[in-house]
Amino acid sequence: MICLCQLAIAEKWLAKGPSSIEFDDRLQYYHKTVDDISNMNDTRDQDCVRLHMGQLARSVIDHAKEWIKTLGELLQESAKKSLMSLHNMLDDKSDDLEQTPSTLDDLKSVLSTISEIKIISLDVMNQIQDIQERYRTLAMYDIPVPEADQQLQEKLPQIWDDLVLKSKNIDASLVKVKTKFTEITQDQISDFKKALSDFADRFLLEGPGAVGDNLDKGVELLKQYKEEVAELEANRQELTNAEKLFELPITLYPELLKLAREQWAETLWANLNVQILQDGIENFLKALRKLPRETKQLTVARNLEDKMKEFRDSLPLFGDLKHEALRERHWKELMSKTGQKFDMNPDTFTLANIFAMELHRYRETIGEIVTCASKEMGIEKGVREVEETWNNMKFSVHAYMKGTSNRGWILGAVDEILQNLDDSSMNLQSMSASRFIGPFLNTVQNWEKSLSHISEVLDVWMVVQRKWMYLEGIFIGGDIRSQLPEEAKKFDQIDKTFKKIMTDTHKTPLIKISCHATNRLQDLQALSLGLEKCQKSLNDYLDSKRNAFPRFFFISDDELLSILGSSDPECVQEHMIKMYDNIAALKFQKGPSGEMLATGMLSAEKEEMDFRTNVPADGRVEDWMTAVLQEMRTTNRLITKEAIFYYSYKMPRVEWMLQYQGMVCLAGNQVWWTWEVEDVFRKVKKGLKTAMKDYAKRLHKQIDDLVVKVRSPLSKNDRSKFNTVLIIDVHARDIIDCFVRDSIMDAREFEWESQLRFYWVKEPDELVIRQCTGEFGYGYEYMGLNGRLVITPLTDRIYLTLTQALSMNLGGAPAGPAGTGKTETTKDLAKALGLLCVVTNCGEGMDYKAVGKILSGLCQCGAWGCFDEFNRIDVSVLSVISTQLKTIQNALVLNLKRFHVSFPDFFIYSLLLLTFILIIRCRAVNMGVFKMFYLRE
Repeated sequence: MICLCQLAIAEKWLAKGPSSIEFDDRLQYYHKTVDDISNMNDTRDQDCVRLHMGQLARSVIDHAKEWIKTLGELLQESAKKSLMSLHNMLDDKSDDLEQTPSTLDDLKSVLSTISEIKIISLDVMNQIQDIQERYRTLAMYDIPVPEADQQLQEKLPQIWDDLVLKSKNIDASLVKVKTKFTEITQDQISDFKKALSDFADRFLLEGPGAVGDNLDKGVELLKQYKEEVAELEANRQELTNAEKLFELPITLYPELLKLAREQWAETLWANLNVQILQDGIENFLKALRKLPRETKQLTVARNLEDKMKEFRDSLPLFGDLKHEALRERHWKELMSKTGQKFDMNPDTFTLANIFAMELHRYRETIGEIVTCASKEMGIEKGVREVEETWNNMKFSVHAYMKGTSNRGWILGAVDEILQNLDDSSMNLQSMSASRFIGPFLNTVQNWEKSLSHISEVLDVWMVVQRKWMYLEGIFIGGDIRSQLPEEAKKFDQIDKTFKKIMTDTHKTPLIKISCHATNRLQDLQALSLGLEKCQKSLNDYLDSKRNAFPRFFFISDDELLSILGSSDPECVQEHMIKMYDNIAALKFQKGPSGEMLATGMLSAEKEEMDFRTNVPADGRVEDWMTAVLQEMRTTNRLITKEAIFYYSYKMPRVEWMLQYQGMVCLAGNQVWWTWEVEDVFRKVKKGLKTAMKDYAKRLHKQIDDLVVKVRSPLSKNDRSKFNTVLIIDVHARDIIDCFVRDSIMDAREFEWESQLRFYWVKEPDELVIRQCTGEFGYGYEYMGLNGRLVITPLTDRIYLTLTQALSMNLGGAPAGPAGTGKTETTKDLAKALGLLCVVTNCGEGMDYKAVGKILSGLCQCGAWGCFDEFNRIDVSVLSVISTQLKTIQNALVLNLKRFHVSFPDFFIYSLLLLTFILIIRCRAVNMGVFKMFYLRE
């Protein structure tokens, strides 16, 4: 039974006419199967089960050998059949050449054989090569072949060469005979022309057109002349063949062409012009109508008219059936619905076949089929457009350069590709929804799957490329490799795989081929996962550095990497302005042992503050930067304490200000102003009623002295320093003038309690700022000469509002039109308190992670955060941020030293409803100010 099934399958396959290469592929496949299974072990252990596969292996080997035997027999039979057929044909041609031409027919036969040998030359050579290839395949797989067949196939090329040579020799020997018969043929042509001329004259004088009203006689004569025309046409064809054999010019016979009736019924359907038919039948009907009435009333005339009208009415159906949308399946459907059977071979299907179908009986059926065909044609064109688009569309592949170094290849912009993907997908979906999709359903579904796969691959590909381009500059050739060696090794493997993919894509940029490459999607997904792990390791590494020195939170990842990836301490210089307020650079110098020392800070205005103790800039950058920050505060505190102690000591006040930095002068002036005002209150309490007026005159005198000094020659920085002090002094003067006007004589009155008051408290020996119930430690943040705002009553109210909110561990939200100074006023209050204020411009792109990172940095370094345009953040993100802020406020209330700012996703979403009202209120503000005091670990 197995052999019979094999033989049936093999014969069905053989009927398709497989080539010798296809035979070779199948035989090779079964031989390889036998070899592979023979080399396998008979047993295999799978977990706790041992499989004995010997019997199965032997069965498969036997089955494969049976197929080898069956295919070998079929190959031998087909090879022998082709061999004998070609050999017999060559023998027949050789026998035809050997006859001696004694008549014209004999000569025509020989010459025809010679011509056929010339024509079939290429086909015979191809057949010989195919036969030899089949026998070579049989020999390669040790399939036995009869010796006679083997020898015959080896002699085939020589047999063919001998036949060709023989035909050439005979052709050369027939020159004289051809000359003789050429003359005979020319005489026959002359006789035929004369006979044809006589026939034409007789047809015009005695033919069907000369019978008058006797139509029956005309029909009989037409039949006779039709037979004569057929005989003349046969003679003409025979003479034309002779002219071709003797290489004579082909003679035309116009008389015969005029006489011969157009054989419309024999016209091939593929060559039919329906318009010519339409014009012809209309002309015939017009001619019939012009005949005499007696003639038109004859039965034969009425029948003829009915037939012609019936034919004319059926012509629109011919137009429908000639529609370009009709395919073979539609003709089969037409045969099925009409019950007619015909062969649609374009070489044999004629107008007569259409006449025989009597199509006028099936108008509605034909209309439905043609409508369906036209709709299907639209789908077919759409599918063809999709195929042409995606079979030819290519990636734009560019070289990826880093400076002058070529780092490989990357994909260019894919926006146009994605647009075409969307368009093609929409078109395919539209086609799928049509009820005429039937014949193209599989094709459309395959293309939908293909485009979906391309879209998925492109999405992953662009993500991988973006991550690779970012990480490539970090892990390839950077110092960061030494600090993350394991991740560097992983990235090297990812880099190698990605570059191989891009090199293959550069060689073959066709999108369909590139995206459908073997395991392309899986490889890119694996690369994406690997790059995510490298990115996570890098982020964890950066977060550890930021936690060690929180001001690293205020610079980007790339900027932090440029610092960490360099061993030069001066690499921090370009980023100082972001980590500190108005600080342009650190001052470095080499120590006695050649080590780098940080000796001070330089502001953007070139004002300097030298550290009291130099900080060694060696070791981990986060460690010595922390030491620099601590030394900045320590030095600033000592200088401020010293300046307060020596205020106006043995020198005028304006000369005293020339000895110290701008912010130190401001702090010293405000401390002494606070003390002097409260001293006035004490004098008033003791009975000196004019003390406040006297102090007001003194302040006016101080301002006059400052104005005189400002107008004198000064350096740019000194002039800027005096201008800033003048702004604060004017505000101080205005306050005292108000006290004089309103008779404020007690330090406990609100007008004095509501002012920012600076005190140097002996214990704990620190500068403290008080306003109403709020008390704040001075931050000693060195900011250079970054100036102060003119203080107005509105500014005082904002100061008071914010300080009272901060005293209750709350934030503040100044509101007002754009450009009125909300942000600058907040920053000015931070300057007054000696604190760093980090301004963040919020936007729709900010998420809770970015805000959480900023809040984490603010908390750990004790800075203020000023969030501009806070209401632009998306409402869902505001919900999470409100929870983060509430957590910070709770930590401040509980005086915690450690807490989490960011939360797991499941916890975040569980708080959305609880914070909804707070989000609505936050949406109405432009800015939030949140102070986090020293929440360092």
